[in-house]
Amino acid sequence: MHILNLDELTTAIAKTELVYLKEMMLARADANALKVLPEKRTHAYLMLDRTIFHPKGGGQPSDRGIIRSAELTLNIKKAIYHRGVVVHWGKILSGTPSTGSVSCEIDWDFRYLVMRRHTAAHLLDHCLATVTSRRVETTDSWLDEPCYVGYKGETPDQRTLHEVGDLANAMISAGAKVKIAFLEPDAAKAILQNAPNIERLPDLQEIRTVTISNCEPIPCGGTHVADINEIGKISVLKAEEMPYRTFRLHFSVQSD
Repeated sequence: MHILNLDELTTAIAKTELVYLKEMMLARADANALKVLPEKRTHAYLMLDRTIFHPKGGGQPSDRGIIRSAELTLNIKKAIYHRGVVVHWGKILSGTPSTGSVSCEIDWDFRYLVMRRHTAAHLLDHCLATVTSRRVETTDSWLDEPCYVGYKGETPDQRTLHEVGDLANAMISAGAKVKIAFLEPDAAKAILQNAPNIERLPDLQEIRTVTISNCEPIPCGGTHVADINEIGKISVLKAEEMPYRTFRLHFSVQSD
């Protein structure tokens, strides 16, 4: 993918309505194409007034899927967030890029897998903190392959990993709702004091929080399942020691 200048791509474009933040189960939606820029006749950049495509960010890989209009079928390979605008990039399957009404459809199987993994990552934060009796601090994460969450601190031993996995799966079996809220900064910060990534929280006018029932709320812009029993089962694969007293907790999720 050759990325053109994102500043130029998004100039004079209204901020994209991020539909996925409130309607995470929406796999299809209509939108209006505000700007289209072909790339070498085979690919194109597309900016919409609203989108269900989650861009790459916060450890979550970009959604992929299809955007269609009367004139175009575009296979979306990547969505990029820049200055409030989501830039969709993909391969032209047929037709000619143009502005106007479009229909969007995400690859639901991949989205739902990422939703399960993202929710599992939040659950692992809670379980690791519970098992080790200390607040966890995250460093990074990746929810495609290889799937992991990064933490500060000493690399846990195998016994700790087993305890974390057992606790997570017991909680999944019991089930717990996953709640989304949009809060003013002062209200959000008052309840986020123990959140694992609070230090990296930027200055925002509104903060989106994700809370698994009976767990700590976490600021997050990702997509999640409605109940942790949808995760299926978590396998904590290994703890990979990283530089500067950090480690990555590799995990996978399996359907029941």
